[in-house]
Amino acid sequence: MPELPEVETVKNTLKNLTLGKHITSVNILRAKNIENDPLEFKKILEGSTIKDFSRVGKFIIFHLDKPYVLISHLRMEGKYFLRNKNEEYNKHDIVIFNFSDDTYLAYNDTRKFGILKLCSAETYMEEEPLNKVGPDPFMMKDETRLVEAFKNKTIAIKTALLDQSVMAGLGNIYVDEVLFDTKVHPETPAKLVSKEKLHEILLASRKILAKAIEEGGSTIKSYHPQEGVSGNFQVSLKVYGHKDGNCVRCKHHLRKIFVNGRGTTFCPNCQKNPIRSHVIGITGPIASGKSLVTNYFVSKGYKAISADEVVHKLYERKDVQERLSKMIPLSVDNNGVDFVRIREAILEEPSLKKRLEKYIHALVEQEIDQFIRNSKQNENIILDVPLLFESHLDDYCDETLIINVSYKTQRQRLIERGVDPDKYLKLNSNFNLNKNKEKSTFIVDNDGSLEELYKSLDLIIDKTTRR
Repeated sequence: MPELPEVETVKNTLKNLTLGKHITSVNILRAKNIENDPLEFKKILEGSTIKDFSRVGKFIIFHLDKPYVLISHLRMEGKYFLRNKNEEYNKHDIVIFNFSDDTYLAYNDTRKFGILKLCSAETYMEEEPLNKVGPDPFMMKDETRLVEAFKNKTIAIKTALLDQSVMAGLGNIYVDEVLFDTKVHPETPAKLVSKEKLHEILLASRKILAKAIEEGGSTIKSYHPQEGVSGNFQVSLKVYGHKDGNCVRCKHHLRKIFVNGRGTTFCPNCQKNPIRSHVIGITGPIASGKSLVTNYFVSKGYKAISADEVVHKLYERKDVQERLSKMIPLSVDNNGVDFVRIREAILEEPSLKKRLEKYIHALVEQEIDQFIRNSKQNENIILDVPLLFESHLDDYCDETLIINVSYKTQRQRLIERGVDPDKYLKLNSNFNLNKNKEKSTFIVDNDGSLEELYKSLDLIIDKTTRR
């Protein structure tokens, strides 16, 4: 959908191309997009001259030499094209404005959601739809309007900023950019965003929209303000459309979620969610002692969720078992899932391991996300995930802890478990210990005694516990 910078670009383009043109006739190809009586619409516009253009929020205003204005909202994919009279109409053209200089302006709308409405030039700001449009960021003196509008709102700040009656001009694209710029998590309840932070949001809105206007709008996907004219701001977008990219500030991978049904991209490292529980993610190579560490945190009052336990529960689901049977023949029988068969299969075929992990990780994330959402804000949670960083589940963590262990200790512990250490260590091939150490908040060695381990964990608990 065209946003404020795109609409401003269209307004300026229309002004450059059609200012002073005289409308000789109007052809209405689809009356449903016109909010006036079609005959009255034609009668008023025919014989008028375009005197000026202005913009209110995302609405374009045609000012005429008659006591009327034409209000246009492009909605999803509305566009204006200026053509010569001998050029054929496009199948998506809605209204044709024929000019005296043998050119015509076509309002074109593939989705057919746009609107055109004639209103009195004296009262159009008091009439629908403009009477419900709030000021845009450039019109607002300070953040007072935002403070008053959001002080009791429990809805997500992203949803609140999309409300055009409070502040016009920010759509899905630029809300993501503004929240990223100000380091505000998009799911933060609006009432929890401080006056100081709302001031930052207002300033960021002005800065980002001004830059987008200067560069011609973002021109996302199908939108084009004029044939042969495209916006350039899309090259400057830092989060929108970059869900598989990395944060330009901290290099953390970006994440895409849905907030009130709207796709939302943000940096989970820079934009922390203030209403979620305090989460410490634990990871480490096989036989490093993750369960031991998790249990110690639980003994200190933490809630815990283990990815391995989640996986085992998932394997009890019929839909998961059916999928496993297709991926790995003979992996499911009347007794349930044959984990030995699965281990043998993924050891024999590494690509199978990746496909299985991709499928299971998505289900595990759903369970973990729900667990955290259902926890209280003042609770402390341990998230035990063998491939914490590889699966990007560190996104849910305030801190991360990696358990460091020597290869010798790993082998010894696996032998004590009565399993083949060489086979099990192969399962750990995806775990990059050195790389993960660089990403972790804390590193704990577990080659020594339990007393030494617990002492290290107590220091971490003192630093991180939400009291």
